[in-house]
Amino acid sequence: MNKERLHKLIHIVLIAVNTIIALCLLLSAFGGAVDPATCAFMQVIGMTLPIWTAAEIAMLVLTFILWRKGALIPLAALIISSPAILAFSPLHIGSRLTEAERERSFTLMTYNVYGYIDHELSKKPEWGSRSIQQIIATQPDMVCLQEGSNSLGGKAQRDSLQAIYPYIAISSDNGEIFLSKYPFTVLPTPQPKWLTAHYDAYQVNVEGHQLIVVNCHLESIGLSPDDKALYLELTDKRLSAPSRTELSKVKTELLGKLKQAYRMRAEQARHIRQFLDEHPGNAILAGDFNDVQGNYAYRTICDGDMRDAYSDCAFGPTITYIDNHFYFHIDQILYRGDMRAVDITRGNIKSSDHYPLTATFVWNPSDISGDHRPIGQ
Repeated sequence: MNKERLHKLIHIVLIAVNTIIALCLLLSAFGGAVDPATCAFMQVIGMTLPIWTAAEIAMLVLTFILWRKGALIPLAALIISSPAILAFSPLHIGSRLTEAERERSFTLMTYNVYGYIDHELSKKPEWGSRSIQQIIATQPDMVCLQEGSNSLGGKAQRDSLQAIYPYIAISSDNGEIFLSKYPFTVLPTPQPKWLTAHYDAYQVNVEGHQLIVVNCHLESIGLSPDDKALYLELTDKRLSAPSRTELSKVKTELLGKLKQAYRMRAEQARHIRQFLDEHPGNAILAGDFNDVQGNYAYRTICDGDMRDAYSDCAFGPTITYIDNHFYFHIDQILYRGDMRAVDITRGNIKSSDHYPLTATFVWNPSDISGDHRPIGQ
């Protein structure tokens, strides 16, 4: 084969591979906008966005080396997909708060505490919960817990929490708990009886600023131990391709449950969005979405006015769920109103199957002497 024909063959292969990867990237970046009731599989593709982003960047470099003109395909796909890519992997460099900003700032943590079962240790410590101890050590101004219980750790931990947080609301039937250094009232949140999903809401007085906080837990996938074992087996494979039997199980069991969960989360997201529309003003929504940024539930709740604290001030991608090889960013903090997110940190303690996220917000200067009427008035 002469040199000219070899170059032509390389160009054809590069065009084909780049086109396929570009289409997969675009589908993963925008497929989450499709209602799961129409095509739930698009939500599955949305969860693969980090994979296709990495593949496209690699192809951009390789194609640029081999054939510069061909690099326009991956470059165009990356540019078009950049809003979605920068949502899960933002590029913000941290900045220090001024003294005036620090005085106007407050922090909020969201944390699925896994029922205080210690995910990392074979036996929970006798003195209490390491997840609760993480909250005591961090002491954010407000904490949204999911999958909690009435116990709130051991006696010493309960005493410490009550000393830090004089205002506590516990949803005894659903596991949501709200801890606050600021006074608040619990808002009614009429909602259907879902399988594993629920949300609570609170109107908080943050030093004169009225703020609604929504603590939510959207529908979990509901995988059985056998489902998880199958997924672990597949993700542990190195070189061998999955068998036909394994692929059949994935289609009928794993994907079927995923699709059902997507549809239920879509319904729950629309319900929460309606609640936010009925309660205008400053709001923060935090919790376990059991879904990634950019998918339908996330897009529905954001709906143009809710911003993502992680996307607004973080650097690089993160994961918040650490069990069963489901390494995804599924815990979210969204907000709107007279504030901005200036920092967000992820804890690294593995006492739960989730990592905690803590965001720092600063009230806008123009709101300091503004009208602090209750929201909705």
